[in-house]
Amino acid sequence: MTKQLPIDLSRIDKLLLDRDAMAPQKSRALRGASVPAVAVGDDCATSEALQVALLTAVNLAHKSFSAAVPVRASDGVWDAACVTALSAKSTVGEALQEIGAVRAASDQGQGLRLLIGDVQGEARALRITFDGWRVGVGPAASMERMKERPYCMLAPLAAAAVAVGEAFSAWANISVEATRKKIAFSLWRPDLDVDLEEALGEPMTEFPRKVELFGLGHLGQAYVWAIAALPFEERSALQPYLCDDDAVELPNVETGALLRKENLPGRKTRVVAAWLGQRGFDSRLVERFIDDGYRRCSSEPTVALSGFDNNEARQWLASAGFIEVFDSGLGGEACNFDSIAVRMWPHPLSADLLWQLENRAGLEARAARQKQRTSRNPAYGDIAADECGKLLVADKAVAVPFVGAVAASFVVAEVLRRTNGGPAFSDCRIRACSLNAAPLAAQLTTLMAPPCRSLETVRLRC
Repeated sequence: MTKQLPIDLSRIDKLLLDRDAMAPQKSRALRGASVPAVAVGDDCATSEALQVALLTAVNLAHKSFSAAVPVRASDGVWDAACVTALSAKSTVGEALQEIGAVRAASDQGQGLRLLIGDVQGEARALRITFDGWRVGVGPAASMERMKERPYCMLAPLAAAAVAVGEAFSAWANISVEATRKKIAFSLWRPDLDVDLEEALGEPMTEFPRKVELFGLGHLGQAYVWAIAALPFEERSALQPYLCDDDAVELPNVETGALLRKENLPGRKTRVVAAWLGQRGFDSRLVERFIDDGYRRCSSEPTVALSGFDNNEARQWLASAGFIEVFDSGLGGEACNFDSIAVRMWPHPLSADLLWQLENRAGLEARAARQKQRTSRNPAYGDIAADECGKLLVADKAVAVPFVGAVAASFVVAEVLRRTNGGPAFSDCRIRACSLNAAPLAAQLTTLMAPPCRSLETVRLRC
């Protein structure tokens, strides 16, 4: 008889389980001991963009490292009003404590620090910065602050996610360059050198009034976090439709941007709707499975954001009657968990070529890899007693929340650009742990996206 799969098997700890045969308990302990601290400048007290960076960095670090995040901030910041919808709390300090922060003394620890705002550089520190749609992360000793013009709240969000990814990559020995290199790219023109004038981007004024989010796991919740970071004039005017049929499970708490243990064992749609409702957003719930017979009805949004983890569901969504589908896919193994593929529909390729299904040979090859992994990895024997149980564990994906946050910044950026007549891309590929200052692999389709006459929009503050 198969030993029950541990309900608390972390998708993050599965990285070292598969790569280094490390027991999940040991991986979790090592993660917790390496959590980065965050140091915040006084200008964060009044800056919405800096607060977006701060809350994103703390939330992702807390989840990625499974530990409280030390935050060094003055009383003026800690007691300041929280001006971003990423929290429903009234002060920055309350917002930080809710998502896993602890207030740190000025001389606490010698580990890695993430710097946000007007705070001096120090040894082992990473600067988080942005300007317009530009994103910048790098060693504080060599990375100067950008002008930090708040044209797009996704830029500070992406910078925070990349910085947490650098900290994680250094801890997990993924890259010897992690935390030692400069990273810079543009969410406006990811295909260009970030220093070009065209990469700065422009302030955006509109967002679709209705969007439908399919799949509320790692990616879907990252989309919600990114959308909530946008500066809506009237939050209640936005109507996000939330489509999922799953309940929250314990491993989801680490990978889901919005989840806490107290959300167990609620339905994902209702947990996410409650999170949005606390911040003034008005959600609609669609609790159903999606199959090849699914079709959008006339009252549903015309814009869909796909958080699915399989190509069959993506093909179904492409034929469901949406005018635009914004999709991203993540790798799920130790060798590619940080890989991101962002794709838009309609696309130059047909849906069956864009999202190809795994054929019989591919399925057999994957099954063989999993069987080889379980037979050669002694740590699997401590998790499951027999071959069937080991294969159940092997089939679980590796997932770390900063990867979903990076993907969401690109997906929601595409929605923003297209809605406001900016540059449009059909594809973009990113390796979250291998970023540098070079342009990204992105396929530009037009410099000015055509207007969608049937699309109702809501206003954003400039």
